[in-house]
Amino acid sequence: MRPGPVALLLLVLLAARPATPALETPRPGEYEVKAAYLYNFAKFVKWPEEAHRASFVIAVLGDDPFGPVLERTFEGKLVLERKVEIRRLEAAPGPNDAQILFVSASERPRLGQLLKAVEGSSVWTVSDIEGFAEHGGMIALRVRNDVVQFEINLDQVERARLKMSSQLIRLARTVIGKGAGL
Repeated sequence: MRPGPVALLLLVLLAARPATPALETPRPGEYEVKAAYLYNFAKFVKWPEEAHRASFVIAVLGDDPFGPVLERTFEGKLVLERKVEIRRLEAAPGPNDAQILFVSASERPRLGQLLKAVEGSSVWTVSDIEGFAEHGGMIALRVRNDVVQFEINLDQVERARLKMSSQLIRLARTVIGKGAGL
């Protein structure tokens, strides 16, 4: 069952909330929030049938900024009714090796080459590299005023044959592509 628009909004707002007073629970770190975004993105994107595997694979390409945070975030959770597998990669995955690919900042020098390697596949690309969405990535995560926000490149999402919830699109800070007027 997919959460409704109100549940999605609450999840994103909780993940992106500003600093809290010292007496409250410590504020999650930047990559804890970004891992929560990956989890929520996975729930609001529909992959084509041929992209389904025994497990739902999230791959981190390059220097891993998450550390153990991804495993903690996805521990005991299912995505599309499948167990989540976290992989760390040194080279771009093949077209069927992952559903979500987080491209770390260490890969900036070869970004064009990496995006070309997954072109035509149904790999959901995410990064916090500046200009990621403008250069052909699907989701760019940004920190502005201590809040994690995201940009979407709808043209790239469409090319990958992925379907994204309209509620998710409305929550984006910036939408790039022909569907930007939604």
